[in-house]
Parts: sequence; structure tokens; C-alpha cells
Amino acid sequence: HYFIQSNLRMPLLYSCVANNSVVLADHADVVGNFEAATQQILDRTDSSKFSRHSYSVNQYNYHVLTKNGFTFLAIADQDFPMRISFAFLEKITERFFSGPLAQRATNAKPYEFRRDFSPILSSTIVQYNKTREVDSMAELHGQVEDVKGVMTENIDKILQRGDNLERLQEKTSELNLNANRFQTTAVRVRRKMWWQNQKMVVSLSIAAFLIISIVIVVICWQTGVFNKK
Repeated sequence: HYFIQSNLRMPLLYSCVANNSVVLADHADVVGNFEAATQQILDRTDSSKFSRHSYSVNQYNYHVLTKNGFTFLAIADQDFPMRISFAFLEKITERFFSGPLAQRATNAKPYEFRRDFSPILSSTIVQYNKTREVDSMAELHGQVEDVKGVMTENIDKILQRGDNLERLQEKTSELNLNANRFQTTAVRVRRKMWWQNQKMVVSLSIAAFLIISIVIVVICWQTGVFNKK
């Protein structure tokens, strides 16, 4: 495949939107056989499900994003950051589905949307070819997404921890309740045993008193104490 670049270096060289393998709109910032190269990619791309993949041919990368039966393709230099290429594809995907073209694309002819969508491809390519600015924005966006991910993970952990704390609190309350019940039962058993001990002491005291009384009476009777009277 050959491409003849313009005097101004443009890392993003070409982009197109296709319904299955039918190109609806495209734009190129350099001269080259884009149609032939693009058609080979489209013919072996399944656009029925969402996917993102890249091909490397010679010194160029072919980045492809598929969604809802449509294929969004971009050709860039190999040194152009891949994340910016896919950020570009996501941008034009958003622009395409936000307008009426997606509904009109079912019976559209090849390149029918050039008048409507090619200017959008052109302006977006110019925007994303400002590598340093876009790269900084993409990096900042990535940092924001990372922070959001960490915050979400922390919130999930806090919520999970809160759930664990509630369960621990329930278990603690249950243990406290069981401890109170055990203490109440222990007090009752201790009181019952104390009363049983007191009853036994009283019974033994009475029995001892009766035995001693009987012995005294027997001794007195044998010694004639009662006869003297």
C-alpha cells in the first residue's frame, strides 16, 4: 500500500465510516490508495458486535472500531499513539450515532454520506492530529478515569465494610444478649443452691438438736434423775 503525504506531517492519514463493508463517508489528508486498502479490512471485519482491533501494515496502523453493524476505521502512522487513534474513533462514533445518519444508513449507497459526514471526519482529524494537546487531554482523561475507578472501588469497599460492621454489630448484640441470659440464669442457680444449702443446714441442725436431746433424756432416765423427783 502506498500513501503520499502532504508537506505538513499528519499522523492521522485517513478515516471512514462503513455500513458492514459499504463505505458511507471518508476523508483523507494525504493522497493514496485508501479505498483498496480499506476495502480489504472491511471485507474481513465483523461489524455485528462491538469490538476494537488494530492491524499493522508496513509503516502504518489500521485501527478499527465496530458497533451496531457499522465500522469506523482510521489509518495512522505507527508512531501515533494508539489510545489517541481509538479516542478519535470513539469521537466520530459518538458524532455519527448522535445524528440522523445511522437511521438512514440501511439502504444508503456507497459514499452517500460524504457531503454530510466527511466534513466532520476532516475537522475531527485536524483536532486529533494535534498530538501533544490531545495526548495531554487523553492522559488527563485517563487519570480522571483511574481516580473514578479508585473512588468507586473504595466506595464499594466502604459499603462492604459497612455491611460487615453491621453483621459484627448484630453478632455482638446477640452475644451480649446471650451473656445477659447466662448471667441471669447463673444468679438464679446460685440463689437456688444457696437456699438448698440453708435448708440442709437447718435440717441438720434440727436433727442434731433432736439427737442430742434424746441422748440427754436417755442418760437422765438411766441415772435416775427423773426418779429422784
